[in-house]
Amino acid sequence: MKVRVEYPGPSGEGCGGLLVGLVLCGGESRRMGRDKGLMLKDGMPWAQHVGQRLDGFARVFYSIHPRQLEAYAAVLPANRLIADSLDIPGPLNGLLSAHQLMPGPDILLVACDMLDMDKATLRPLVAAWQGGNADFYAYGDERLWQPFGCIYTSRGLGKAGGHGSLQSLLRSGRTQGLPITDAAAFANYNTL
Repeated sequence: MKVRVEYPGPSGEGCGGLLVGLVLCGGESRRMGRDKGLMLKDGMPWAQHVGQRLDGFARVFYSIHPRQLEAYAAVLPANRLIADSLDIPGPLNGLLSAHQLMPGPDILLVACDMLDMDKATLRPLVAAWQGGNADFYAYGDERLWQPFGCIYTSRGLGKAGGHGSLQSLLRSGRTQGLPITDAAAFANYNTL
C-alpha cells in the first residue's frame, strides 16, 4: 500500500510551531497478544485516544512498524503515520525514525497504551519546554526518567548516536526534570 505523507519541513513549518506529538504504536504487544494501538476504548482506537490528549499542544503523528501500515491507515490519517526505518530495537527506533524524517521539530513522545495520560500532566511539561534550554524534558529524575510523556528536542536527538534506550539517551543529555504529581498518568496497559 502506498500512502502520501506530508511532514513538517526541516524548520518545523507546517506543524504549528516546533513541537510535534508522536504516539508510539510499533511495539510487538507480546503481553497483550494483539495490537494495542488498534484496541478500542469508547469506540476509538487506543492510539487515537492517546493522540487526542496531545491535541492543542502539537500536531500529532503515529509511529508504527512498516507491517502495520495498512491496518493503521484504515483508522487514522495515512499522512500522519511514520513507519520505523532504522535497524535499532525498541522505542528508540520510532523516535529516531520520526526525527530522521522531521529533523526540525522537537518531539513530545507518548505510548499508545498510556490511556491515563492527561492534559493536566502534559501542560507543565510543555510550559517547561517553552521556557527552557535543555535537551530533554521529562518527569522524574536521573535515577529513573519517565521516557514517555517526555519532550525530546531536535538538538538532543541530534546527539543520539550510540544509545540503545530512551533511558540512556535521557541520561546522556541535559534533561530538565519535573516532579511527578500524578503517577497514574504514566500507567501503561500491557495486559487486559
